[in-house]
Amino acid sequence: MIVGIAAGAAALAVVAVLLKRKGYLDGVIERAEGFGGDIADKYQDVKEAARKKFDEVKQKGGEIADKVKSSYDSQSSEGEDASSADNSATV
Repeated sequence: MIVGIAAGAAALAVVAVLLKRKGYLDGVIERAEGFGGDIADKYQDVKEAARKKFDEVKQKGGEIADKVKSSYDSQSSEGEDASSADNSATV
């Protein structure tokens, strides 16, 4: 089995050398490099879009948190005003 694997690897190496000498692999390598560049560009675009969306969501979340906090603070201060009015009336 090991001899068979070694023979297969050797045969692949011989075919690769022959194809390289004939120039067949040059076009394949250039196309592969082009595809790699395209994939890298698309990845960069997706990464930038995700970062923008994250920043938008983060900003909206901050705005919502501020609204909830201000609403809570205003309810809290109204409750304090009512309780202080109750205290002055009982004293």
